[in-house]
Amino acid sequence: MVFILKMSIKTTNKDSILFLKIDSPPVNAFSSNDLIEMCDLIEKYSFDKKTSVIIIENEGKGFSAGADKKEHGLDKDKLEIINNYLWKVSNAIYNSDIPVICCCDGFVIGAGFFLPCSSDIVLATKDSYFQMPGINFDVLVGSAHLGRLVPKQKVREMVFTGEKVSVENIFSYGGISSIHDDKESMMLRANELAKKISNMERDSIKVLKKILNSNEAIDVNRAFKEEQQLTFQNKKTY
Repeated sequence: MVFILKMSIKTTNKDSILFLKIDSPPVNAFSSNDLIEMCDLIEKYSFDKKTSVIIIENEGKGFSAGADKKEHGLDKDKLEIINNYLWKVSNAIYNSDIPVICCCDGFVIGAGFFLPCSSDIVLATKDSYFQMPGINFDVLVGSAHLGRLVPKQKVREMVFTGEKVSVENIFSYGGISSIHDDKESMMLRANELAKKISNMERDSIKVLKKILNSNEAIDVNRAFKEEQQLTFQNKKTY
């Protein structure tokens, strides 16, 4: 087992599984450097033939509170980097050669919500909740990605109101594979799934993921870029 610490993103390699842990106390908010690091790691291991599955998890009481407002609130250039790399991280997860399992424990908010929405399999603990509060800050991105986990009308309700949605609701729509009593049981299930996938032919998994992506009705990466452009135009009108 190899343990590496890089900024707020910790990685552990075990067998053919990469564990990527978000660890940025107190609320696991993403800085621009965190997103750059995460993107680089996912792209690197996606093409590593010794890695078959990536598992994303969190340390602490919440999966992620989104982008770090303290950083981009003081430096507008950082906001541009965050926007750019949030798209790149989502794209890296969605288009990786290998499946990505996202394990959500606690709050999943804003930019943090993009990770499970871009992943192949999503697990969560029973106390988790999901929220896209961008309307409160005139950040109008995320609806395309939400459409991968919840129905269209629920997406509209979530982005128009910014209200929290329980893990049970997301599960009822089929966006989450399973709900667990605690993080330990969730990670056991993630490991079980990852080991099953690891035993499959890697090239076949790679092709199958491309097929599954091509079968989706909307290009979430193109839609995200349009959302960002419209958000920017909206802010310029003030």
